[in-house]
Amino acid sequence: MKDLLTQMWLRFKLGLSTLALYGLGCIGLNVTLAAEADVSPKNSLFFGMQADRTAPVSPLQPVSLPRDHAPHWDYQIEWWYFTFLLNSDAGEPFNYQFTLFKIRQPDFASNWGEPQIWMAHSSLHTKDQHWFNEKFAQQGVGNAGFIASPLQFYIDNWELISQTPTQLFPLVLKSTAGDNVLNLNLHTDKPFVFHGDGGVSNKTADGKYRSYYYSQPFIQVDGQIHINNEKHSVSGVGWYDHEWTSQLADDKALGWDWFSLHFDDGMKLMAFTMHVDGKPSYSTGTLIKPDGSSRTLTSDALALEAFETASVAGRDIPVRWHISLPEHNIEVTTDVFKNDQWNPSRFPYYEGAIRFSGSHSGKGYMELTGY
Repeated sequence: MKDLLTQMWLRFKLGLSTLALYGLGCIGLNVTLAAEADVSPKNSLFFGMQADRTAPVSPLQPVSLPRDHAPHWDYQIEWWYFTFLLNSDAGEPFNYQFTLFKIRQPDFASNWGEPQIWMAHSSLHTKDQHWFNEKFAQQGVGNAGFIASPLQFYIDNWELISQTPTQLFPLVLKSTAGDNVLNLNLHTDKPFVFHGDGGVSNKTADGKYRSYYYSQPFIQVDGQIHINNEKHSVSGVGWYDHEWTSQLADDKALGWDWFSLHFDDGMKLMAFTMHVDGKPSYSTGTLIKPDGSSRTLTSDALALEAFETASVAGRDIPVRWHISLPEHNIEVTTDVFKNDQWNPSRFPYYEGAIRFSGSHSGKGYMELTGY
């Protein structure tokens, strides 16, 4: 009975801690932006938190692979993020997001578990349906964690399993979304892309907010999605991000607008705007050539401008954007796969597929947080 009460108490603390971490969740902070001239994030992502400077993000220690595929236990927040733009053999679109988060929580250290909380999101869209699931677990309990060789991440029956002893790709993803089952095979022959300076990505002009950040934007995907006991063979493209930081975990961080674009001509673009209370919004990005070589884009070389909103989950969400890179003769307009691509997690956010046209055309994903 004592062990049972201890487990119940820890699970209760987990719920409270998650609410405190994100300042959202069950209390449901509803944001109404219709009366605002400037549609931008208004909520702090990390309500009540102050950045921990004991685990710095520094150019003196750039990202190193394959070492940094593994978790970084000293950092407050970390995520392994995948988006997939898939089509069935019949041409039906399936858009899928899978994200695994690690949150450092020193107060959770005990003889029952370690001071790390895992959170995972699985979000599957068709034209007419959306299935979203969220899982939580504590490191050290046994139902979630990381295995070094071959690389493996798991939380309950969701898992990422590398097919080589030390490298990340090729990779198998097994997960569910609602009652649907996904089995995807991920391959790439292109190099990883390091954002910013050796993977050190500044989120504000003064560099106070920064993260370690690298991507693999050249993923080829094939596999099966089982919906209502019907198997859909799918294939398409994917994008992988891995990011970790403690400097970003601050209650003044209001949110961000993030885009990953797959150009029809083979180029890729990561574009990002950070919103911090009391500071001008700051944009940065990475333009990636078809061979995998890349160039960092500073705020004066990249412009992101929302020009149309839609009511989603009781708030105005900017669903159409202009993205401009004048030096590279890129001027495109984005549009969403469908308006309602909202993830109703304890930390709710917009995450969904987009297409773009203009000087170039293609497809991608958009993430909007803090709205």
